[in-house]
Order: sequence, then C-alpha cells, then structure tokens
Amino acid sequence: MTRRLFNGAVAAVAVAAATGAHAVNVKPSEPENVPPLMRTASGKEVTTVEQWEKVRRPELLKTMQEEVYGVRSVERPADLSFAETAPAEDCLDGTAIRKRIRATYSGPGGKGELNFSAWIPKRPRKVPVFVHIAPRPADTAADPDGPRPTYLLPLRQITSRGYAVVAYYNYESAPDFNKCPVVSTSGVFKIWGPCDASKRAPTDWGILSAWAWGASRAMDWIETEPLLDARHAAVVGLSRNGKTALWAGATDTRFALTISCCSGMGGAKLNHMVLWESENVEKIVKPAWRWFCPNFAQWVKRDRQMPFDQHWLIALMAPRLVYVSSAEEDAWAGPRGEFAATLLASPAWELYGKAGLVATGGFPASDVPLHAGHAAYHIRRGVHDITEYDWDRYMDFADGHGFRFGSSR
Repeated sequence: MTRRLFNGAVAAVAVAAATGAHAVNVKPSEPENVPPLMRTASGKEVTTVEQWEKVRRPELLKTMQEEVYGVRSVERPADLSFAETAPAEDCLDGTAIRKRIRATYSGPGGKGELNFSAWIPKRPRKVPVFVHIAPRPADTAADPDGPRPTYLLPLRQITSRGYAVVAYYNYESAPDFNKCPVVSTSGVFKIWGPCDASKRAPTDWGILSAWAWGASRAMDWIETEPLLDARHAAVVGLSRNGKTALWAGATDTRFALTISCCSGMGGAKLNHMVLWESENVEKIVKPAWRWFCPNFAQWVKRDRQMPFDQHWLIALMAPRLVYVSSAEEDAWAGPRGEFAATLLASPAWELYGKAGLVATGGFPASDVPLHAGHAAYHIRRGVHDITEYDWDRYMDFADGHGFRFGSSR
C-alpha cells in the first residue's frame, strides 16, 4: 500500500541541499503515533463514502476549526456585491483581458472592501482559473515582463496555456501578524469581530482563516463572471499563503483544486514526525499567534501529542484535487513531512474509488512530480519560493484532470 512506504523510504532518501539555514541535512524520523484518519470519534472504522461525508469529514473539519484555524464570525456577508472599478482592457499583446473588481460588504463594525485583478485569456469558451493568494496589491500583483518578483505570478506563462488568474491581496482581509494592531482598525476583524485579539475566545478565528475567507469571496465573484469556468477553479499560495490555500480548499468545496507551495507547519507538514530543522508549533505560534485560534497555543512543545494532524486537513479536499509542493533547500517547511501528510491523507480518495497520492517509489527525487492520483506532490531544486517550474507542474496536473477541456471532476 502506498501509505505504508515509510519503512525507511522517507528517512533513507536525503534531499540534496546547498547551504544556509534552510539546508536539509538531518534525516527525519518515521511518522509515529499518527492520529487515525479513518476512524470516527466514537471508534468506528470509516469504510463508506456515506460515513465519510456524514460523520468523519464533519468531525475533521470541526476539529481543525476549533483547534487550529478558528471558527469564523461570518461566511458570505448578506450584502456582498461586486463592481468593476475600470473598463476591461486588452493586455499581454492582446491575448488576454484584464479586469479590476472591487467587492464591498458591511457588518456590525462598518464597511469593508476587497480588490481583485483578473487576467483572462481570450478563448471561445469559459476558461479555468487560479485564485492566487499573495501580499501584493491587486494593481501590482503580477509582473508579466519585468524582473522576477517575490510571490511570482507569471501571467504570460499561465494565460498562454489557457488559464485565467484572479489575484487576491490577502492583507485587505486582515494585515499580517506583525502589522496588525491588537485592536483591529481594518479588515474583516474590525467589521465582524473579534475586534480585540487579546480578548478572543479559544475557538475564535485567526488571520489565516480571515485570508482564506477572502479567497472565497474571490470565488463568489468568479461565479458571476461569464468568461470564467467556476467549476474548474484552483486556489494557490506560497508559504503562509500556502497554509491559507489549504484552509480555503478545506472550507470551500467550490475550489476544484487546492495547491500549497512550501506551506510547512500549519499547512501540509505532518507534526507527528521528527524533523529537526523544520518549524514547529512553538517557533511559529510565539511570533504569529494571531494566525491561529487561541486553542492552538496549547500544543507548544507538544507537537507530537496532538490528537489531530495535517493529513486530516489535506484529506478534507477529497474527492477533489490537491497538490502539495516543496523545495530542496527549504528544510524549515519540512518537505518530507509535507510528503508524509499527503500520503497519509490518501485513504480519503480511496473511499471514492480514486487514487490519492501515488508514490510507489517512496519519497521522490527532485523535479520528478507525482501526478498519477488525485493528490499530487513534487519537490524541486531551489529555495523557499514559488517558481515557473512550480506553476508549470500545477498546470500540467490540472490539464491531466480536464481543466482546460471542461470535463467533470
């Protein structure tokens, strides 16, 4: 069985690395005492889709809400509306159309807005779309011909393959932990609460969930846009935005494909595995406590005592598509833990008669993507980043599942 290939396979494959703080040079342990995925809280084995959808999946979602990301104060606001803030215009040498969209909403704390930019290739039919979560304002979210930016969004590369992009500036939902005052002055916490982060209840939502909430509002707009194929929408993010993408995909089943790049702890990385050079709960929660709900702090120095783990999060995407990617020189994100969690989530797809992550050779070599199942993985050469190589592999995987040709999931 694919998910039993840890007997030396993960530990035995050393990921090549260069130098620096992110270099991988300590072998990890095998996953140990991993909380079971296919056993309900009452101890029953999950063997049918009905059990999964009516019992186990709701249990997993509730646990991740209450223990990690938090329970939201709002989902879609009743008065959410969209307007184009400028006329649509040709771009990329006339091969695509650019649109600028503003979403507005209101709540107990006043009015709020989110701004998106969309680049849509000219095609005779609706096109699939990536929602890219990044801390780059919508007006400057991509550099189609300029120097390679952080949070790379290579428009020409993506649109030439028949995919649209919606850029979502997550800091409009909530500033990051190091920019966000304890008492919110903007974003969804100001409007819907809790406004004072120091007075949050144990299960109140954190910044990652607020960012994921904004990605779902982008999805709301996609459903209104006649040029876009809302049935073939993907959400993608790097690093903390990769954590966000996974939570967006878990909480919003409209995303047909969820992609995390170098997401690490709180994203795709398995905690029940010793990875000495990688981030852990203490290293992340102490500075970034607002990313998570207050309950999550109880697991500081107790990572492998958690009664849950991130393979539960990844499994919430089943039977839809999920893609986890890592980088050789990014030990901080724990590549082998990201691989392990994806592998251990695979039984969720098997309930539907689909393959999850197919990894018959164990942990893969660099630049050898694993695309045979409905869960995909690759590790590439290089550092903590999202690259043109990553984007091409994501599109290859989406192509293989009919995104550009309108086939069903």
